[in-house]
Amino acid sequence: MAFENFPEVWAALGRLYDSIVEMQRQQVQSAARFDAMSERIERLASTIETMGSRIETLASTVEAMGSGIETLTERVDRVVATVATLAGTVGQLATVVEGHERRLERLEGH
Repeated sequence: MAFENFPEVWAALGRLYDSIVEMQRQQVQSAARFDAMSERIERLASTIETMGSRIETLASTVEAMGSGIETLTERVDRVVATVATLAGTVGQLATVVEGHERRLERLEGH
């Protein structure tokens, strides 16, 4: 593009300068946005790492609780078996007592 006079050249240079200044402003804004996004990404990565650690801790806790529940279940099963045995023994003793009471009643003549 050819310019016919100096004012046209000067006006074109002014527009070029304005475009350059606007591009520099946008570049500064973009750099600031990039820095802000980088900080957010770093915080997010740290949060994700912390969450991963917490999940591992939680998994270990759940595993330990599962083991504790298994142990408790075994103990409850043993208590139930013991109670069942005792109930059977008490039943046998009740039968023996009833037999003795009948004998005593016969001896006493009732």
